[in-house]
Amino acid sequence: MTKKLLSIFIVMVMLFSLAACGRGSEEPAGTTDGSEEPAKTDNGQEQTDETNEGSEAKVGGQIIIGNTTELSGDWVPYFQNNAADYDIYNFITGYSLVETTHEGEFVINKTVVAKDPEVKVNEDGSKTYTWTIKDGLTYSDGTPITAKDYVATIMLWSSPVVGEMGGSNTAGQYFVGWKDFATGKSKVFPGVRLIDEKTFSFTIDAEYVPYFYELALVSSSPTKLSFWTDETVDIKDDGQGCYFTDNFTLEAYKDKINAARRAIPRPSTGPYVLESYDEASKTAVLKINPKFQGNYEGQKPHIETIIYKKVTSETALDELKTGGVDLLTHMSAGSEIQAGLDLVESEEGKFDYIAYPRSGYGKLHFVCDFGPTQYPEVRQAIAYLLDRNDFAKAFTGGFGSVVNGPYGEAMWFYIETKDELNQKLNHYPYSVEKAIEVLEKGGWIYDENGNPYQEGKGVRHKKTEDGKLMPLIIEWAASEQNPVSELLVVKLQKNPDLEKVGMKINQTVMTFSELLNYLYRDATQDPKYGEPTYNMFNLGTGFTPMYDLSNQYTIDPELYAQGTNENYIKDEKLAKLAQEMVKVDPKDRELFKKKFVEFIVRWNELLPDLPLYSNIYHDFFNAKLKNYKNNDLIQLVDAILYAYVEE
Repeated sequence: MTKKLLSIFIVMVMLFSLAACGRGSEEPAGTTDGSEEPAKTDNGQEQTDETNEGSEAKVGGQIIIGNTTELSGDWVPYFQNNAADYDIYNFITGYSLVETTHEGEFVINKTVVAKDPEVKVNEDGSKTYTWTIKDGLTYSDGTPITAKDYVATIMLWSSPVVGEMGGSNTAGQYFVGWKDFATGKSKVFPGVRLIDEKTFSFTIDAEYVPYFYELALVSSSPTKLSFWTDETVDIKDDGQGCYFTDNFTLEAYKDKINAARRAIPRPSTGPYVLESYDEASKTAVLKINPKFQGNYEGQKPHIETIIYKKVTSETALDELKTGGVDLLTHMSAGSEIQAGLDLVESEEGKFDYIAYPRSGYGKLHFVCDFGPTQYPEVRQAIAYLLDRNDFAKAFTGGFGSVVNGPYGEAMWFYIETKDELNQKLNHYPYSVEKAIEVLEKGGWIYDENGNPYQEGKGVRHKKTEDGKLMPLIIEWAASEQNPVSELLVVKLQKNPDLEKVGMKINQTVMTFSELLNYLYRDATQDPKYGEPTYNMFNLGTGFTPMYDLSNQYTIDPELYAQGTNENYIKDEKLAKLAQEMVKVDPKDRELFKKKFVEFIVRWNELLPDLPLYSNIYHDFFNAKLKNYKNNDLIQLVDAILYAYVEE
């Protein structure tokens, strides 16, 4: 995931991060219908539905998880948090009001956390959910959890203090009064009410009623406010809505919040606590949280210790073979997968694997507000100059396919509209002629002197609105030791047809953390990152069961300024279609699919991303890990929660 939630949106973070112990909804709308390819284990056999197989297993043992994305040590997804950090966040964060099942359906955690909410449709069209939490919930340090802790999550991560710090403060953006509260225009947040020690309410603004993922929208999990501030900061409600005491200011608490982002120990509500982190080796150690009461099924963890460490793609499987790691997830490169399958076969009984379709894709991520890639014709030309079928086959080794929009092979609404999309979408087949055609259509018809461009002689130029000539040079930021980047050099950057059409791509290799700084224009890390620098990044993205891209392509000034639109694309029609897709009754799956197709058709024309492949993920693991059943609709912690170790 990402700083402002990649591929990854803060409302979804509010649900799925909270769902470290499982994730879900009472309403199956907007979730998988089970038609995706089943996950497999035991040399490719289909998994059974016996999720609770390990419920009576002995507590103990240890596993070492390897990830090629290195931990940064920023443990919350509201600032600079990558996919590895997000795994840790989910291990230590739980007690969400709403969680998801392994099938991606939303359910209320009535077993441990809360009663069914009272739901009221108000005269102005808004909708209020009133929650009552159960007795006995505590943080890992024994501190009791109250209604104020659930309210604190929405309040803190909607606050102007967090926004002014460069973080995402969109947690309550769908609730009444969020915009005025988040921008500091109002001290009070009327859509968030604190009623008593056990009771609170959230009111969805009428603008977002109906909403396809409504139950997920009104979820929250506990935040220990004093950990982020101190004992003097409080949240009050005098009858009009929640507000912070006046001492909660940027000047007073900026340093405390920044320190808390990385602090260890830290209060946990999830199945694990973060015991230690070694910056040099990028290794985190987690232990079972003895205070954790369970997920929506009452499931508690059985694996005593989890070590999470950085591995390289070149040595990951060697480490698995020699015991340096016990679990490698989301293996996607064909060479890695084949080597893993060979290991399982040659070391019979010692190792195992599961395979499942990805809910996302690998991509070229375009920046659409400066340089050549601000023009859709340039993005389309790049698509025509990369043979994506060949690329996907070369990278995935046949364990994946090409998609033509922001979706993955695991998503029910894509599965059910696949034939229609195949007819309506531009597949951008490899074509030098089409690349030249769209570039000329876009005004890239000059040489460096403003004369008509002659094929194969230098790079093309375009006259911009100020009369200056812009060269067709793409600045590409790539992360180090990345096999996708390496293959893109061969298949795209050094493709001789680029010179033929008059395009040049410059690659700059850097650490993934630095790449994220440039992607997010995070001037809080260094002023240089705040300046638009790179036109293109190669990244991966994944989608949760809550498929809402309205933030991703927003043109709303406040949200745009927050950086939720990571492509920096301003297209009124795309933004409108993204909003319309989710403003559908939760039970109307057919209308949701119709709106999904309309959105994808526009997206496919504009190409803010160029999808490269959607994988069949493979997880390889030591056979001592039992009852491990993963898929791409859940978080890693959800699979680990049901697993156990048998030496």
